[in-house]
Amino acid sequence: MANVKYRQRFPGGKWKSYGSPSEFNKNAEFYTDIIKNYDELPSIAVYHIGFCRHNADTRYFNHVTKRYKLVYVLEGDGWFNGLRVRSGQGFLMWQNHVNSMSADIRLPWKYIYISFSGSLAEQFLLRAGFTPEDTIFDIEDVGRVRELCMNAIYTHRPEETADMYMLSVLFELLSQNKVQNKDVRGSIPPASDMSAHVYNAIAYMSKNYRSSIGVSDVAAAAHVSEKYLRELVKKETGKSVQRYLTDLRLAAAKNLLSNSKYNIGEVANLSGFGEYRNFVRIFKERYGITPTEYRVGQVNKE
Repeated sequence: MANVKYRQRFPGGKWKSYGSPSEFNKNAEFYTDIIKNYDELPSIAVYHIGFCRHNADTRYFNHVTKRYKLVYVLEGDGWFNGLRVRSGQGFLMWQNHVNSMSADIRLPWKYIYISFSGSLAEQFLLRAGFTPEDTIFDIEDVGRVRELCMNAIYTHRPEETADMYMLSVLFELLSQNKVQNKDVRGSIPPASDMSAHVYNAIAYMSKNYRSSIGVSDVAAAAHVSEKYLRELVKKETGKSVQRYLTDLRLAAAKNLLSNSKYNIGEVANLSGFGEYRNFVRIFKERYGITPTEYRVGQVNKE
């Protein structure tokens, strides 16, 4: 048996549940949402629909998202996986993938979010144009998105029909997305230019370079031994597996240094280097300057 809850959370506080949306504090900052719990997961189900009024402190890195989560930015500015997301845009957190997000403290986000899961969820996302690499989109009609979600949150509905209604909101929201290709990855050469094993290895690194992965993880994803993978990648790309992975991370780091306000430690984390000193050392070895010096140089160019 599923049940519906109406909740609010204030800065620094815990979630508070209500019997119906009529009990909400209408002036509440931070989160307001409707949540539906399931004893048995259907083939596709919506868990949350929510609205965040003021979210200057949303800031987390390398967070594994347990469900798919669509975020529609109504106001403000920020970054998702190192890429800028402004008002009128949104992004998809792919289920069981590592994600990072941060609102700009000067122009904090106000956004709608909806989370969902189920065996058919990926199928619907692929039909809507999403892939794990293409997750940022323009919102076709911001007013309609706001209307859909506000109606879902602030209108009391019987538990028996709440899940169907929330699904209808999800499907209409998916029709409002114009998916873009804005990943910070280097381009992957066409599959015809390389063996399937190397292509799979590069695709895996391109999707997961932000995580703490190594050669053994890449080999497992490509379904070959580490030794054989090292030989193949070197032969077909001219680089070692580790060098290819490091190049992806350095490209991401340079993009962040040029186009975001993240500090150097956060850039290290977001681009997959993890430890600050390790990132600075590798960056300087490759480019002859520190990340800070690189950023200053980019600013001076402008």
